[in-house]
Amino acid sequence: MPSAPAPQILIVAEGKLPSPGFEVDIAEDPRRIFPQQFDLVRRPLDGFFPQVVTPYTYSESVLFPADQAVVTVHHAEGSDEVRIQKCGRELAAYKRAVADKGDEATGFSKNLSFDEAFANAVAALPPSTTPIADGIETIVVQEIGGLFGGFFPRRDLFVRVRRTAVI
Repeated sequence: MPSAPAPQILIVAEGKLPSPGFEVDIAEDPRRIFPQQFDLVRRPLDGFFPQVVTPYTYSESVLFPADQAVVTVHHAEGSDEVRIQKCGRELAAYKRAVADKGDEATGFSKNLSFDEAFANAVAALPPSTTPIADGIETIVVQEIGGLFGGFFPRRDLFVRVRRTAVI
């Protein structure tokens, strides 16, 4: 019997940077607590940039327990506990990409890297249920696609995989 894939949520952050010379990222908070918390970080880029306030919108898909109603995101001004909401019409493509389909999982890459998205998808698969120790599992790519633009600007490659056991 296939188990449910690891659930994913989309964290969306909006704010202002002191210049266009920074990149924004969402990273797992290193503290070992449950449920996992996340850090919104900015890192300076190499080079010279005009000192002009630059608005940003950044989003990232992360694994998160399905039974939790709130996700905590830490940032420079403190932290926010954000209620998890269902996908609306503007996120229909995202919802289709991560739909629950048995022993399947979806991985994402903001760098449009197949290797990164495939590795994330394999990591998101539920624990193996192969009945014998030396069984072989096959992981097949079911879908590759890109999510671009939208209400929350996206630029992600996604890879959806399905695992089957060959005994």
